[in-house]
Amino acid sequence: MNTKHQPVFLDESLELLTIEPGSVVIDATFGSGGHTAAILAQGATVIAFDWDRQAIQRGEQQFAKQIEQKQLYLLHESFAKLTAEIHKLEHLAGTEISAVLFDFGTSSEQLMSAERGFSFSGVGPLDMRMDTRLAVMAKDILVVVPEKQLEQLFREFGGETQAHAIAKAIKHSPEPITTTTQLVECILRINHRKSRSLHPATKVFQALRIAVNGELSEIQLALPQALSLLKPGGRIVCIAFHEGEDRIVKQQFNQWEICGKAKKLHKKPLQPSKTEVQKNPRARSAKLRAIEKL
Repeated sequence: MNTKHQPVFLDESLELLTIEPGSVVIDATFGSGGHTAAILAQGATVIAFDWDRQAIQRGEQQFAKQIEQKQLYLLHESFAKLTAEIHKLEHLAGTEISAVLFDFGTSSEQLMSAERGFSFSGVGPLDMRMDTRLAVMAKDILVVVPEKQLEQLFREFGGETQAHAIAKAIKHSPEPITTTTQLVECILRINHRKSRSLHPATKVFQALRIAVNGELSEIQLALPQALSLLKPGGRIVCIAFHEGEDRIVKQQFNQWEICGKAKKLHKKPLQPSKTEVQKNPRARSAKLRAIEKL
């Protein structure tokens, strides 16, 4: 099985970003560097963000030459701090940003690393922090969040229909649930259904990851900064994998269009082709939205 991360909507993203040689592009979600590599290949300078230290370390090795030549600036920080971090780059002072790319969600490397706790397939601690500088882990949420709020969290962030029963089982567990296997076993006692495409623990793990990292609020903070940094005619491309992520992007884009700040490039989000989903199952829930600054 190929475990290497495959960027979703790679060709579509590059086409929509309209990258020109010498332009400056922000890759707000560096991850495994797939989008960054493709943007660099078109002659642009890239400012890439990632709050996962392991992703940054891999990138520093993979793109050592481009970093040395100042074609790539690799920043260990959340994309919610776009403006502040870019203003620190004195070498790029006064440079206009041509495009910004957001690819939300987890990378294959994060999912395959059992000790990170993102995946229900391995044995590891219930951590789920994208940035290990964060204080709260997934296991802490299961302990401190009351049952009713835990149910709401699973329902809103994961779309889990069995949220009530799962939250109750967790809070009434005879021992604290601190590992991925413990949580999976707890969920399977409630949800025995088998699905070709979705493991019964998928939605709960997703909800916990979003809560631990405050992912939706990060998006809300980042999008206005991205538009502000863009030059007129510059574009923002967002790839979302969760209804909550896509809703925030959709509402923000609609608001900008109504206010005359930007125009959407499609009436409806792009969906992955059947071929892409077959090659990369991670793409099945992806939606792409793009907008151009006026």
